[in-house]
Amino acid sequence: MADDTAVPFWWILLFVLLALGAGAGAVLFVGGQLVSVAVGIGASAGVAPPT
Repeated sequence: MADDTAVPFWWILLFVLLALGAGAGAVLFVGGQLVSVAVGIGASAGVAPPT
């Protein structure tokens, strides 16, 4: 029986990529945008863009 309980780095990387992909897919599925989210939040809060 193996006593090595360390998780390989590529498993962690794979999980993170799958989680980010699922999150991006969920945002796109409901009609959202990934790039201009921060800009949209500032504009909807009435914050003027820097001049």
